[in-house]
Amino acid sequence: MGVPIKKSWGMGSIVLSGFEIGGKTVGEACKVLIVDDEMLIRQGIINYIAWEQEGFQIVGEASNGREAMGLIAEFAPHIVITDIVMPIMDGIDLVKEGKMEFPDTEFIVLSSFEDFDYVRSMFQNGVADYILKPKLNGPELLKILNRVANRIPGLQHCVMAAQTEPTAEELIENVIQGYHLPAGHEGLFDSLPNSHFVLVAIRGESVDPFQVKINLERTVLEELPILVLHSSEADGLLLLNFQLHQLDIIKQALKQQAAKFPDIKWMMCEPVDAIEGLKKAYDEGCAKMKKYEFYLPEDKLFLFSELPVEHEKQANFDLNHFIEMFKDRLFNAAFTYLENHVAYLAGRYNNDSFEFKSFLGNIVFNIVVLLDAMKYETQELEQKKYNYFSTINEATDINEALDLLGTFLEEVKEIIQLGDKAGESNNLDRILEYIELHYTEPLRLSEIANHFHFNASYLSSYFSTHHKEGFSEYLNRVRIKKSMELLANSTVSISNISGMVGYSEHSYYCKVFKRITGMSPGNYRKELQAGHETEEKNLSHLKK
Repeated sequence: MGVPIKKSWGMGSIVLSGFEIGGKTVGEACKVLIVDDEMLIRQGIINYIAWEQEGFQIVGEASNGREAMGLIAEFAPHIVITDIVMPIMDGIDLVKEGKMEFPDTEFIVLSSFEDFDYVRSMFQNGVADYILKPKLNGPELLKILNRVANRIPGLQHCVMAAQTEPTAEELIENVIQGYHLPAGHEGLFDSLPNSHFVLVAIRGESVDPFQVKINLERTVLEELPILVLHSSEADGLLLLNFQLHQLDIIKQALKQQAAKFPDIKWMMCEPVDAIEGLKKAYDEGCAKMKKYEFYLPEDKLFLFSELPVEHEKQANFDLNHFIEMFKDRLFNAAFTYLENHVAYLAGRYNNDSFEFKSFLGNIVFNIVVLLDAMKYETQELEQKKYNYFSTINEATDINEALDLLGTFLEEVKEIIQLGDKAGESNNLDRILEYIELHYTEPLRLSEIANHFHFNASYLSSYFSTHHKEGFSEYLNRVRIKKSMELLANSTVSISNISGMVGYSEHSYYCKVFKRITGMSPGNYRKELQAGHETEEKNLSHLKK
């Protein structure tokens, strides 16, 4: 217990130069100034707690901000408790000017529900904490005083008080971190009388958990105990103590707040009926929040009992199958297969985002390697791939990651298109030359495709597109043309000629020959011979 060493009076204030614990001076007391234009409120605050016994000391009272500035300059209080609405100088200007002139002084604001919009703006000016007037009582006041005083260097009494009697918030935070509750802690939870507990994690830029608490208390949750806890996994963490029949009321309140404040994301963890169960609820709830934030960035509220339904599990991505389609130049089929699997993964909300990003990075790596092996121009893409790796890995949500994958695939498709266009004429000339050299053999499209490292169906489509007729028709034309030369310039039998130009069946050769030339091989030879005889007669007549 702190025992005053020296006490002096002056200008409505008490000055304490030090205090003793166990007969030994341990440091300066935490000096407090109370500012409110209503004397009854000032007197109520003074009588709420045993100030000196708790290691605090009231050094003065003021009825407005201007008077308070004079007392701050004279007595250098560590903490100023101030109302907002006051004459001459209100609490807003007091905090603003006070922090400018006395930056080491901490300010606690007395607020009503209606004043909280002012309090929110005052946090930017240096307010350390706030106290709701409707809930102002001794334990609440002492809790906030200790919390603020703990931030002030040199105030050893606060550290000692925390060591000997931790607050309910500190005990619960320790449970969440994995520590066991100490013996004899039961009295500290007198302010949590209800049977069940639920954690609500919140995340967002400039989120103020105390403001969130106020907003919830403004709703039907006003009668529920709500504690603000520190969290390493969220920007804010609230503990709500409730009876089981009030669970739906809490859900509706959260839905209302989520609709009202779209910049905040909320995760309501699994409720528990004992404080010891909060660690598991916290670990599982925050883990889910991280995953759902990545996969569902547009969603703002995640309730433990109303989580989005994820896609049913399906077969794993077959990378070898994808690579083979790519090698066979079935690019559209390969890209469709990839995009379908990515869409599936995007609906597996319980998978870690690292797993999703790793899959995309692996795809980028393999496609670049494949393009290089297939002799496409990949020098620029080789340099960019490391940037794709890092930016995909740093993506904050799935939309960002998918946009990066889409940009990469568009670049890949452009490389393929440019590469194919540059090699089209050369590839076709090589294929036609090959047919001219090997037309006597039993050629098949699949054999030519293998020879030129093409997929057979791709080559068939490619041939029709670039030569205006299919492979079989073109081969028939080459063979019939060669047979016509033999018919005209040799005496080889027609049946032998059919075999010499690659036809295994004489009848089929005759059928194809007539379809292409309009006459049978025999008639064609007769017409040639008749023509030659006529030509010889004409030549002999001319000689005579």
